Amino acid sequence: MAGLRLLVGAEELLRYFEGFGRQYAGEQWRHGAELCRRWLTFAAGTPTQADINEFVARLEVEPHTGSGWLDLGMQFRHWARSRGFPGRERVAVG
Repeated sequence: MAGLRLLVGAEELLRYFEGFGRQYAGEQWRHGAELCRRWLTFAAGTPTQADINEFVARLEVEPHTGSGWLDLGMQFRHWARSRGFPGRERVAVG
């Protein structure tokens, strides 16, 4: 599929969510852009484990699980782990 390219990092994902937010109605685009902006503040500062846990918890409750959200979740978790933050434990239900 020529012309398709993976969005990489908070800045590119922010442009994705903002662009779709301009084209289509829906809170999911605003929520995605807000999380990307938050990730950028983490990248520019010194987030705590509590910050990382809060961000991941917000990702996990997002009802819109399209490809942009999947990329955001996977890339953020990788970014956090690569900076020494442990992964967050998932609790099994049932």
